[in-house]
Formats: sequence, C-alpha cells, structure tokens
Amino acid sequence: MDIPQLDKLQNTDLLIKLREGDESAFIQIYNQYRSKIYTYAYQLCKSSDTAEEIVQEVFIKIWQKKDQLNPELSFNAYIKKITLNHVLNHLKKVARERVLQEQIFHTIEVSSNRTEDQMLEKELRKVYDEAIARLPQQKKLIYQLSRIEELSHDEIALKLNISKNTVKNHMVEASRSIRDYVSKNGGIICFIIASSNYFHSS
Repeated sequence: MDIPQLDKLQNTDLLIKLREGDESAFIQIYNQYRSKIYTYAYQLCKSSDTAEEIVQEVFIKIWQKKDQLNPELSFNAYIKKITLNHVLNHLKKVARERVLQEQIFHTIEVSSNRTEDQMLEKELRKVYDEAIARLPQQKKLIYQLSRIEELSHDEIALKLNISKNTVKNHMVEASRSIRDYVSKNGGIICFIIASSNYFHSS
C-alpha cells in the first residue's frame, strides 16, 4: 500500500492528539488514509463492498485502540498490518461460511452479543434511522430501495419511472445528508460508518 507520508512532525502531532482522544485529529487522519486503505483492501479481496466494510473496521479499530498508539513508530506500517489482518479474517470467515453456513451465522450472531457491541449498534441504528427519516420523501424512498431492498440504480429508475441519473443524484444527496447528520449527532464511530457509506455511493 503506497501511502504518501505526511510531514513527520505534522504526522507525529496528529497521532499524539489522536491518542489523547482528539476527534478533529482522527478525522484528518481518516481523510488522509481512507481511500488508500480502501484501495489496498480491494486489491486483496476484489470486492468493493468488502473493502468498504474493512475501511470501517480499520478506523473503528484505530479509534478504539488510540491510547495504544506510538507516534514514534510508522503509522503506515501500523494501518497496513491492521488492514491485512481484517482482510485475512474476512477471507477465513467466507471459507468457513461455505462449509458451515448456518452454524457460522449463529456463531457470529452469538459472539456479537457483547454489551459494548450492542450499545454501539443501538446508538448507530437510532441516529441512522433519524437521519433517514429527515430526508425528503423522494430521496428517502430511493435511498431505502437502494440500501434496504438492495435494488440497483437501473431497477430503481424503472420502478419509479425516473432516469438513472436522477436516482444517482438523489443517492449522492441523501448519503451526504445522512453523513452530515450522524457526524453531528452520533459520535465518532457513526461518522466513520456514515462517511464510508457516503464515499461508496458517490
């Protein structure tokens, strides 16, 4: 993963601020590295959806483990290792699912029932639902058809008798609106997930 280095002093300063819980420093690092991590993950797993999920997981991991950061060590090497580990975990999970579909599904479901995960999921879902509910009716409908019913832009255009470009424009605007709302109301973890959804759709 060829990630252009920030100025060493600037990079160290950002990492120190991140380690202290500075959300603005985190967002700067997020904006600097997001697309590069996506590219690296995509090269490894060949799936855009999976790569987006891994981007989210990597930055959630960085935020949750921020107090363990060592600003003197290579941050590039650190995030590359985290990204690679998440890709390998994903590939292992896919392999297991092919053999033990239902069993693995239930195992994952049970293992995700930790209190911290439940609280995070509840917070995210509440803010995310609020953001969708605030959308204008047409944008809300198109967003739900895409994200919930998993229809393609072509299928939505045909279903609503509108152009594909209209669908795309509504999705971009809806995703931006949702991103802005959850970043203001849902905390840093919601910002990560909403931003990834926004970049993916646009």
